[in-house]
Amino acid sequence: MSAHAFVIETGRHTAGLAIVETNGFRFYASNSLFSALEGRRFGSIAAIEQACRRRETEVRRSTSRSDSRGQVFRSWGPQASAG
Repeated sequence: MSAHAFVIETGRHTAGLAIVETNGFRFYASNSLFSALEGRRFGSIAAIEQACRRRETEVRRSTSRSDSRGQVFRSWGPQASAG
């Protein structure tokens, strides 16, 4: 018996592998960002991709760059003075 696997990627990350099973696909994360989906069974590759994109968006929204006062941190350097 041979196993079939598909690499799952989002726009920013390689999320993991989808392994063919009798009634769908099982997901194995290769990136800790997607570990919440580890071992889950999905009905299609598209469903896995959607879950990975959703997870990526959730994590991106929850990790904002701000200081203790809630001010947004600018990483691109000091502003140029006018005039």
